[in-house]
Amino acid sequence: MAFTACAALCAVTACSTPPRPANAVIIPGPASADERVIEDPVDQRFVLYDTVKKVAVSWTNVSNEFVYNFTTPSDLYTMGNSLTNHFSIVQLQNGRAVTVYTLPDAAHDAIFPLAADGQNAFFLLVHYRDDGGEEWRHIVRWDPTTRTLHPFVHVEGAIEQGALAGPTLYFTVLRPDRAVWLYRLPAANLNAEPQLVSTHWTDDPLLAYEGRLVKVADHQFVFDSIHLPVRAVNVLTPQGVLVQFDDDPKSLTTRADVFQLSDGRHLGSATSVEGVEWMPNGVQLDCDGRVEIVSWSYAGGEEENPS
Repeated sequence: MAFTACAALCAVTACSTPPRPANAVIIPGPASADERVIEDPVDQRFVLYDTVKKVAVSWTNVSNEFVYNFTTPSDLYTMGNSLTNHFSIVQLQNGRAVTVYTLPDAAHDAIFPLAADGQNAFFLLVHYRDDGGEEWRHIVRWDPTTRTLHPFVHVEGAIEQGALAGPTLYFTVLRPDRAVWLYRLPAANLNAEPQLVSTHWTDDPLLAYEGRLVKVADHQFVFDSIHLPVRAVNVLTPQGVLVQFDDDPKSLTTRADVFQLSDGRHLGSATSVEGVEWMPNGVQLDCDGRVEIVSWSYAGGEEENPS
């Protein structure tokens, strides 16, 4: 359904004092200095992890409650219920999950991460009717200073995915005939008119590196001559490191693999992954019984993989 974001402006920006953040679901909180909240990207939940015993203590396990992450490293997430909504934006701060924004219309709105680059964050805001049917979708920009959401005025359609490539925000729209169209607009201009880039895109993950989109063909990421398979969860760092998560059929646990996109090098992996913590130049994989750290100094640099 086509829509214009102007009608919902006051619903998502600071037209009045924002409500005090609160969650309908209890997020596990650390009971000691040894415990930290981390994110499980495959099961889509927050996990309370004991860093000394190296085990998961508890996790969000409410029925139909899910945590959603960006496809780039970020401390911002959204969480909500697939049946009752009650969505919020949550930030991981020093091992704790802190709710920084709750949607004013908790029963009818949902919010999902769309694109982020470490400084800017954009979300997909979805509004549902009383009967549960979807009414419209907006792309909104997060203002961390005022904790408000600001919509793009001229964006419309069944928006699905997004990616930031330098100053440009790309997003895909699912058409009534199931075709996927790709658009772009300047990320800093909320009044910009989207430009159509392609009418023959794919519904695979939308990732960007070095100011351009990463191509996908036959369910594989293609960057120059490098081909890497698409996994269940794919996160691409600013250094061009692809961190992937999926179910491991051999161990029946979550497996993580880390690749350098520019040359296809395999930098590290881990099984029995309970959750992930992002570092400035690396990723910490908190596993059942151990912690694996995969670090990198710069794109194309030498890797380190201390256990």
